[in-house]
Amino acid sequence: MRRHGSKGQVKMDPTGGATTVAIGALNAWSLSLARDKADVTCFGDTTKQYVMGLPAIEGDLKGVWDEELTPDLIRVALGEVAVMLELIPSSAAPTHMFKGLAYLETGIDCPADGAVTMSGSFVGAGDWTLEPAGVTTAAPAQQAA
Repeated sequence: MRRHGSKGQVKMDPTGGATTVAIGALNAWSLSLARDKADVTCFGDTTKQYVMGLPAIEGDLKGVWDEELTPDLIRVALGEVAVMLELIPSSAAPTHMFKGLAYLETGIDCPADGAVTMSGSFVGAGDWTLEPAGVTTAAPAQQAA
């Protein structure tokens, strides 16, 4: 089923545990699952050849400043604990999510002619899963030829 992004959600447990709660005042998130690739082209090949490496978990969070909510996110970003993140494309289907430990960074943008906003980025601090399928971002075992 296709979904509109207006029902997206980010949940977090700042201790890295499994008790996540929705982070308010966010209005966008993105996730990249780009993988390393190594060129293994040899003499005689007629096209470039590659082997795939590990996926990287990286992404961005965006929102608006809320003095009751945003400072908690900043404290997490200034800490050294990997947080548990759940990125949910639609709260209408809340069991479908990308989930795992991550390190956060954040910043504030305060223009004279607009809303005070915040943005941040995260990187994976361990394997992530795609739920409910239970697919892990860990590389699958190579099959012997």
